[in-house]
Amino acid sequence: MKKWKWPLFLTLSLALTVLFGYGLASAYMDVTSPPRSEKLTKSEESPATPGDTYVALGDSLTRGVGSSKGEGFVPLVGKELKENNTVDRFQNLGVRGARIEDLLTQLEQKEVQRSLKEAKIISITIGGNNLFNSGEILEKYSEETALAIVNTEIPNLEKTFKIIRGTNPNAVIVYMGLYNPFKQSPNGDSFDSVIQKWNESARTLGLKYRVQIVDTFNLVTDAKRDLSSDVFHPNDATYQEIAESLSLVIEKNIVE
Repeated sequence: MKKWKWPLFLTLSLALTVLFGYGLASAYMDVTSPPRSEKLTKSEESPATPGDTYVALGDSLTRGVGSSKGEGFVPLVGKELKENNTVDRFQNLGVRGARIEDLLTQLEQKEVQRSLKEAKIISITIGGNNLFNSGEILEKYSEETALAIVNTEIPNLEKTFKIIRGTNPNAVIVYMGLYNPFKQSPNGDSFDSVIQKWNESARTLGLKYRVQIVDTFNLVTDAKRDLSSDVFHPNDATYQEIAESLSLVIEKNIVE
């Protein structure tokens, strides 16, 4: 290689290394400390026009973080529903990093309330950030502490279900249960039991508020195979499975 090319080669190598490191750090921060400012901003989506709609609420899973196109399961389900003439349109109101309290704040927005009133189908992904999105829960794990979070947050999940059902008494409402992204960790089995406790509580609430539950727990059994490069969000294949599971639940519960 000519002498003048060596500085250029070294410069490009250093730049790529820095970029890769920044990407890994950003993914970790998104899991442990999502930006609060993004959570509380109003959605850029325009309010739904009159007619049958599918409205997706929730966190980064609804937003599609981890998928190669950054879309996730919502467009997959929404396009199928449109093709089947089940809905006229779909609207993604998910916010990356959202916790239950952020969703409750979002539900106070008038344009969101209007969208929900006009919805035929509503899906929800929420709770994962409350349960896991903290450096303390990962670095200083305690099952007792994790179960305490479940006991604290499930009443807030109930409040969420109650508000959404009260806003729209007739829509098919579907909540996506939590999966375990930490199966390969030393506390993987303990995480399993905590998440199952959460999902069992969600199913009980679902019966009370007529909210259907999609099981995503069994869709993530191998982190390397089922999750994206951040080892937290689903990859394309898992998002496809989530979409198929959601579509089945909708098909069984939709009333034309």
